[in-house]
Amino acid sequence: MAGGQCNQGDIRCRVHDEPVSRREFSKSVAATIAALTTLSVVVEACATLPTAESIHGEITPEGSTRRAELKGPTFTTWTEIANLARLAPTPHNTQPFRIRPVDPHTADIIALGDRFLPEEDHGNLYMASAFGIFAATIEVAAAALGVQVKVVPAAAIDVAGLDRASAPTTLGTATIVGRMVPSTDASLLDLRRTSRIPYVDRLVDADTWTALRTIAESRGHRLLEYSDHDVVDATLRLNVNAVIDNLGLVREREEIRRWYRTGPTPQFGDGLWERPLNQSAFEIRTAFGSPGLFHLPVIRQLATRRYLDTQRGTRHIVLLCGSFATWPELVSAGRALFGIWVEMARYGVYVQPMGSMLTNPAYAARIAERFAVTDCWLVMRAGYSDVPPRAPRLESILI
Repeated sequence: MAGGQCNQGDIRCRVHDEPVSRREFSKSVAATIAALTTLSVVVEACATLPTAESIHGEITPEGSTRRAELKGPTFTTWTEIANLARLAPTPHNTQPFRIRPVDPHTADIIALGDRFLPEEDHGNLYMASAFGIFAATIEVAAAALGVQVKVVPAAAIDVAGLDRASAPTTLGTATIVGRMVPSTDASLLDLRRTSRIPYVDRLVDADTWTALRTIAESRGHRLLEYSDHDVVDATLRLNVNAVIDNLGLVREREEIRRWYRTGPTPQFGDGLWERPLNQSAFEIRTAFGSPGLFHLPVIRQLATRRYLDTQRGTRHIVLLCGSFATWPELVSAGRALFGIWVEMARYGVYVQPMGSMLTNPAYAARIAERFAVTDCWLVMRAGYSDVPPRAPRLESILI
């Protein structure tokens, strides 16, 4: 692309959004000033946001007998495995999966439907794929302890109905099949973090991308990486537009509201806390308390500028593409993402998934058009950054 021109079909020709006109911008100023005078109401409207602890307390086993049993020597190995496996990432850090030991060698992996996000995650596809992540995490956690574990998914799962299940759903079985020399990958489970802070303005080595593409292909998926400045910039802008527009979807907004947390990040917990999010309590409260403000061009531009500032230094946009519909496909996709994410941690590369564009059908269609793909199921920004704050995890996931 030279002299401001681009060839038809060039991806860079499809990545620019129309700017807000100067006239439209000016006309909104009066309305914006009026709206800003009501910000005190915003704080009051958001008073229900959690400030000190999770809105969902840790799920504990029913009955003192079971609690004592889990703390006993019979299930020591499962306790140690679970302590590492709880580091697995899940959408909005909802942590819906639990390990239920059956005997010293076998455990069921179950899902708690009330921790799913059916309004945002249509059909529970991303939660189901997160089971694949969790299964792979259990196996890596066990290997770090010198234990060989195999997780086998249930043969048939009604993915779309998981959030409506009247009781916890068994998604698979974990079996200890032997002993092994402990791996050295335990630290990668903690190093693997979502980084929502600014990145270092430096390209990731080509050899790293080759290794990551190989992992994706081994699971039947494709990893597409873009480093063109125009593509990166326009994709980040598209994402912030999706984030803002999704706040206008009432049922989705109210669903995720209960997973947003303000205040100091606790040692144990769930949900999205302001420091790992790299957003202030005021920003979170405004977003949920008065989302209509973001329809005003002045406010929208200020919010966009602020959000993009948290993403400065981004040099790469990554797409993961492949089959993402049936239960086996979703589990495989989750395992592919886990393998890529852990390998990134090995290379010191961080990512921030940008799911808002793909859970919104209108934005998903724009991604499909811009990148000429029909099977993209994840978009991420990637690069090097300082070590980001870690999101909290529940103290125990054994039941």
